[in-house]
Amino acid sequence: MRAPYGYALYELGAVTINQDQAATVNLIYDLYLQGKSLGGIVDTLKEQGILSPTGKLLWTRAAIDNILSNGKYVPHMISEERFWEAQFEKERRTNLDADNRTRTTARYNSQNVLSGLLICGECGRNYRRITRPSGEVVWRCADKVENGKRVVCSNTATVTDEEIRGIICEQLGLEVFDEAAVGKAIESIEINGTEISLRMKHTLALNMQAM
Repeated sequence: MRAPYGYALYELGAVTINQDQAATVNLIYDLYLQGKSLGGIVDTLKEQGILSPTGKLLWTRAAIDNILSNGKYVPHMISEERFWEAQFEKERRTNLDADNRTRTTARYNSQNVLSGLLICGECGRNYRRITRPSGEVVWRCADKVENGKRVVCSNTATVTDEEIRGIICEQLGLEVFDEAAVGKAIESIEINGTEISLRMKHTLALNMQAM
């Protein structure tokens, strides 16, 4: 078994942190969150003479991307907040690139019924579907996803897909989540902090606190 870059693996499975490589991991996050592209980070590391995980002077974009996506660096080298800040920045850049390619993207599932229903109660924008490295699906205000640190909306709530589906099933009396039934019954779902409000078609809004 090979330890991720930044860690050293010893006999009997003992793992420790390589402090020099850990500093490089932090540098990569710093550069990325400052706006550097993957290629720009590659150039910076080469200029500073920092060797890649394979011991070569030239890093690859894939190696940089892997470090930015690897949750094993939390919290031993970087904070969880910083890790997710990088993930949202990646989503923001992915979305911008997709907009330049006729506004299509594989990371956002526009076919999901919830994509057109979830609305931020603070700024009125839709919530975006995000897949975390662990595979967990969460929803977050598009303003936060697209603008990162330049965010205007103060609603920073992240809601899991499982939580949203559970609330909907409870309110509609469904045993399993049914997209067709949800689309017919729900006008919109407003998220504001911990409060999730379901506005039903032809009925009053149903409100309940998110768990």
